[in-house]
Amino acid sequence: MIRHIPLRPRLTALTLATLLFAAPLAAAPLDPGGEMNALYWQGHSALGSGDWRGAQLRFADLERRLRQSEPDAVDAAIYWQAYALMRAGRDDEATALVKRLRGEFPRSRWNRDAAQLLHGRNQAPAVGGDDSLTALLRQPPAQAIPKLVALLNGNGAPRLKQRALFLLSQMDDAGALAQVAVVARGNDPLLSERAVRMLAVANAGDELRQVYAAVPQADRKLLVLKAMGVAGSYQDLAEVARRSSNASLRRGALQALGVAGQSEVLAEVANSSTDSGTRIAAIQALGTANATRDLLALYPNVRSAPLLRQEVLKSLLVASNEGVVMKLYHQAATADEQRAVQRVLIDAGYDPNRPRR
Repeated sequence: MIRHIPLRPRLTALTLATLLFAAPLAAAPLDPGGEMNALYWQGHSALGSGDWRGAQLRFADLERRLRQSEPDAVDAAIYWQAYALMRAGRDDEATALVKRLRGEFPRSRWNRDAAQLLHGRNQAPAVGGDDSLTALLRQPPAQAIPKLVALLNGNGAPRLKQRALFLLSQMDDAGALAQVAVVARGNDPLLSERAVRMLAVANAGDELRQVYAAVPQADRKLLVLKAMGVAGSYQDLAEVARRSSNASLRRGALQALGVAGQSEVLAEVANSSTDSGTRIAAIQALGTANATRDLLALYPNVRSAPLLRQEVLKSLLVASNEGVVMKLYHQAATADEQRAVQRVLIDAGYDPNRPRR
């Protein structure tokens, strides 16, 4: 009996559309030397071409390097070695690596994929020689993935490449998703953008982190940051918001956190950043996040800073109804503050002195 490749469940596109088509975003590189990043992508390139031995050797080299510099990240390298060995038919060696992964990293996210890898090792080979995209769905990943990658790397029509990419994104197979990430960091603008969106829908935070580290162009980093917001990679966004030396990247990460409703980091940055542009971006993102409580807590700290005060008032109008700002108008400590609140209300179409019905 032919086993079909399991497909990933789809997520609602509403949040994805909100983030991916919002204002630009941005962020900061991993592995500054680039050597481990290069090994990672070389390994996945080898997987995509069916060079299982070459892939296994690269991931083994990656494991050795990670043990010296980032031992907590070794689990991924172990998993990908097991994946390559299993695809090469070296089941016993792959099983031994999976056991080592479980023993060293019992809480690793890769254990689920490793269990699935062992479970699927006896998949029946595909029947017949039909290489159409539809027929590829009936083949086991070890056969289907290299063929789909070959389509992506060939001279076929853009429509066929897009379909091949979509099929890869829908496979419930870590190697297929890694190939989507390879496309995401590639040089085809249309396919790259589509791949990033697919990684977002698949909640592929690890893959997005690798893509973000690999792409040099600012506009591509912006798209990846948006995708991180969709995928729930809030820690990565928070790291950029707090520590990136690039102001536009900090602001982009803050915006993504605002759309995702992650107000804790936003409030921290709004209170502590020494860069006024970054503080304003955090305040605006608090409005997007409907964080009325955080904005009200921030307001006393910016009363004497006209620009920041104005941004907090405007964000309060976004986050809640005008009644909250009306109350601040009537509680203003000085005439200057009251005039400032009044201007914000009037600009938004509200008259603070009009009698309420």
